[in-house]
Amino acid sequence: MPNPMLTSESATSSTASAARVVAPYAHTLWDAALGEGVALADLTALLGRPAIGDEDVPLATYLALLALAREQAGPLFGWRLGQYVKPTTYGVNGILLLACPTLGEALQQVLKFECLVHDLGRSSFTASGDQVIYAWRNDCAQHPQAGALVESVFSGIQTCAQWLVGRALSDFQIEFMHRTDEASAAHISQCSRAQVHWGADMNRAIFPAVLLNLPIQHANKALLPLLQQHADALLHARYPREVGIVAQVRQSISGRLGSGAVKLADVAADLHLSTRTLQRRLLEAGVAYQTLLDATRHELARHYLASSAMSVAEVGYLLGFQDTPAFHHAFKSWQGTGPGQYRAQVQAGLQAHLPPKYPVQSAVSERLRES
Repeated sequence: MPNPMLTSESATSSTASAARVVAPYAHTLWDAALGEGVALADLTALLGRPAIGDEDVPLATYLALLALAREQAGPLFGWRLGQYVKPTTYGVNGILLLACPTLGEALQQVLKFECLVHDLGRSSFTASGDQVIYAWRNDCAQHPQAGALVESVFSGIQTCAQWLVGRALSDFQIEFMHRTDEASAAHISQCSRAQVHWGADMNRAIFPAVLLNLPIQHANKALLPLLQQHADALLHARYPREVGIVAQVRQSISGRLGSGAVKLADVAADLHLSTRTLQRRLLEAGVAYQTLLDATRHELARHYLASSAMSVAEVGYLLGFQDTPAFHHAFKSWQGTGPGQYRAQVQAGLQAHLPPKYPVQSAVSERLRES
């Protein structure tokens, strides 16, 4: 069950000039457009290159691509776009969805990493008795494609949720702020199996709270531990002679990847110690907790930036930073240069010697092919 009120609002909002959509999310729009018959030549001319690639797409460009696709594919393109969504739409963060045991926990992960995926809008959940309200604030509400955008978000949430639990979800309500033509409204109502209302005061879906307890049929709980084990192996290789309490704390820190800030109390609980006892034992070992936390995250950050395809934002998220600026500030204080500049320097100097892309990404792709 989610908390009575959960929101992705806490993330630092981007300025209009920096607003973007990450490459995997933009790939879904690109693939949907091609799948719905939009001309590749037109997409290429608008984007300025023949494929999305690995770079973030400016928000304005994403919306322009959406407008082009809707113009060529018809007024239902927004809803159909959402039907192309899979966990990989969310990039490396999709690993966390695949590792969640229930739909409720997966949706809470969406809230946590939404700010790392796009600047299109923000989600929130509100529990009310035996119902849950999922609302989405459209930060592009004044754009001509605002309606198509919000349709794609709600269709995408439903599609991804159905993919995760392995069954259709129906008997719920969707409320859209915009209006559409009768034919499109009828089609969306039929496809969603929901009661759809138009011209509402907010964009939201209302569904039974019991749905949050549905198990993730495609869950692969080994994916997140694989990420953690890789971090453990890296730390052990880097500090082979480290034993005792210091090694245990490092292992606890790496084991909490992707779970938010790593607090002293949480690590103490992992080790079945009181906070005071842990502090005392670390003091006896000659190291402070914060120093050890920073050193561990610095080491892992350098490794992920140098040898994985994860974005800077994703690396920061996995290491427990609430937003990209916080990670950038911390990394620069450790390394003397920002994470993006560090990655560029490594790629420029060691391109021929870099190891393959991070294995967890291959694991996710393989899991999706099996489904």
